[in-house]
Amino acid sequence: GNFSLVQRTRYACAIADKDSTIITGGLLTEKVVARYNLQGHVENLPEMTQGRQDHGCGSYYSGGTMVLVVAGGLDDDSNPLSSTEQLTMGGTAWTTAKSLPWTLSGMATVSMNNQIYILGGWYNNI
Repeated sequence: GNFSLVQRTRYACAIADKDSTIITGGLLTEKVVARYNLQGHVENLPEMTQGRQDHGCGSYYSGGTMVLVVAGGLDDDSNPLSSTEQLTMGGTAWTTAKSLPWTLSGMATVSMNNQIYILGGWYNNI
């Protein structure tokens, strides 16, 4: 079935999680992280520290617990980012992780074999 997002969202990033999808950031929703399933909105997760759109995202497992990762993108003034954050599921806040070696936006990301791969994107000088 079809459902509406709680907030208008574009330039966001999606992370698959078993029977749901987690939407991170996006234009006008830069810090918002929300889980959706086939019936619609399930819950909001803790907001990201750095608002971002047109970013990459993915997940991996540590000790059997899913860890979400967001990287790069553009801030709310369209400035390019190299920062990276992660949220351990069940946690209450995102934490800063090692930055990308350069600013990057518009990339594709794939989570596979407990790793996150970043493909393509726009490199922006800092």
